[in-house]
Amino acid sequence: MIEVEPLTPTIGAEVRGVDLQRALSDDERRSVHDALLRHLVLFFRDQPLTEPQQLAFATNFGAPVPGSADADADYFVTLEDTAEAAPKSDRWHTDVPFSPTPPDIAVLTMVAPAPVGGDTMWLSLHAVYDSLSPTLQELLAPLELEFDMGPSKEAARELYGEEFYRRLLEDEPVARHPIVRLHPETGRPAVYLGGAFMRGIAGMHAEESDALLGLLQSKLHDPNFQVRWRWRQHDVAVWDERCTNHRGLSDHYPQRRVVRRCVVGAGVPVGPAAMVGQ
Repeated sequence: MIEVEPLTPTIGAEVRGVDLQRALSDDERRSVHDALLRHLVLFFRDQPLTEPQQLAFATNFGAPVPGSADADADYFVTLEDTAEAAPKSDRWHTDVPFSPTPPDIAVLTMVAPAPVGGDTMWLSLHAVYDSLSPTLQELLAPLELEFDMGPSKEAARELYGEEFYRRLLEDEPVARHPIVRLHPETGRPAVYLGGAFMRGIAGMHAEESDALLGLLQSKLHDPNFQVRWRWRQHDVAVWDERCTNHRGLSDHYPQRRVVRRCVVGAGVPVGPAAMVGQ
């Protein structure tokens, strides 16, 4: 029997009683899927997955998305922190929001945890939206955010090489998505914040955009919206990219830490304005 133990009332649950090294049964798939919709991020202990096993588990939630813009790229991004390569993910963000079709779900395996520290935090963007006044919710409903690659440009240089980096600068992707994003399965609204990937609110002066985004981002510091996971080797986390932010803490530096991530599913974010008249 699958056991789902909530870690906070708002976000996060640990799942027991399922072996991710093998194909899930229909009942297991439904149980895990339903738990993910309820808790937004799920954690599994003691799951020593190979790359094919990790990808096979991830495909329960959607089609795999390549790890870069290269047609021949595989589906994994491996992030290794060392004394020579400082951590780069210690900031609230969601993955690849600058794509016209951002990924739906991420699956991460802890390959080598730090001796101490190196926890990861997740946050519910549904909770951020729910904390706003009805007046502010109404103000945000028609607004859109512009996204670009932000700090990922330099990470792309390290991961994929100088030639790919030069091509990227020539044709840097820019996307526009609603600030209020409706979840395609539950219909719940979330404030679709993207951290350093956000260029600003479309149609606003820079100071106006900065003021409003600063107010929204201040909500990310509320511990009641967060869950924090202390990693062990072979832990697996799966989270909903459409309604969460996450950050990998850097307090373990300069100790080594290695994680392997893949993402699946892709869809065009939809906001309340698109639902008018339907």
